[in-house]
Amino acid sequence: MKLVPIYRIHTYVVPESLYRVLEGVLHVDDLIYGNYKNVAWHSNDGIEQFVPSKNSMPTEGDIGERKQVTSFKLEFSIPRDKHLLLKVIEEGIYPNHPWDEPVVQVTEAFETRKHG
Repeated sequence: MKLVPIYRIHTYVVPESLYRVLEGVLHVDDLIYGNYKNVAWHSNDGIEQFVPSKNSMPTEGDIGERKQVTSFKLEFSIPRDKHLLLKVIEEGIYPNHPWDEPVVQVTEAFETRKHG
């Protein structure tokens, strides 16, 4: 067993865009975990809420009014490589996500590898 330094990435996305965002990420990185590839997790049926400001370009909702939508949390990890991280966000998530300003959270962590 070994510990591998990784970035854990979370984003929240409406159900109809989940697989488009995931496929965008997979075009940048294979999301390898040990002997497996395309490894990601998603949690279903959360509620995302927001109030678009006057400078926003909302896909859903109106300026100044609170909007709630069903949202999935998409989570995956990549090797702790800052260049790869920026590429995953800028080329994988942003162009495939429907929101004007998607929530993308990144944490540094370690994952175990039993094999590989």
